[in-house]
Amino acid sequence: MSYAKSKKTRSRLTQTMSHLLRTQGFHATGIQQILKESGIPKGSLYHHFPMGKIELAAGSVEKSTDILIQILSEIAQVESNPIEAVRIFCDFYIDELGRENFTLGCPIATITLEAAATYDVIQQACKAGFERLSSVFEQLLVAKGVEAELAEETATISLASIEGALILCKAQRSIRPLVVVRDNLIKQVAAILPQEQSPIQGLLNPE
Repeated sequence: MSYAKSKKTRSRLTQTMSHLLRTQGFHATGIQQILKESGIPKGSLYHHFPMGKIELAAGSVEKSTDILIQILSEIAQVESNPIEAVRIFCDFYIDELGRENFTLGCPIATITLEAAATYDVIQQACKAGFERLSSVFEQLLVAKGVEAELAEETATISLASIEGALILCKAQRSIRPLVVVRDNLIKQVAAILPQEQSPIQGLLNPE
């Protein structure tokens, strides 16, 4: 099977690049390291990504977004309550941070901070990735009766809060920032849900 034409080749390249971006960043990652760790020939890399590292980085953001969307979609299918969706998604990152000794963060945020201002193709991939993530949560809120505008605002606040907490967690080497954000987001989401949809509404608004 030809390396150049293989879908597995493209997937292996984007997976390798995503891991390197999350652990060491865009500028510290070189073509030779990508080729060595992926086991893919140089010619095959440029067949799939003619612009080289920049295009591969954008492709890895798209791949990472697909994975996060799958995780969020599976959460939504198992637990349609937005409160539980927030808790489970935050706990996913809390577990990962502890397991990987705070070496990993959001695969989109890491490269956004480092390269989105410089490379348009990366900026567009990061923009689209965050929009897709926000949209999943927004739709979950709308499905539970939250007005569209409020759902959009809440989804944006939730995503921004989680991303900021991930940065603080890495800086402090502590899961506490994300735990605090998780618990506060749960209260905020519960407060905007129609009363019959919120299992903790009575705790937030005791009679």
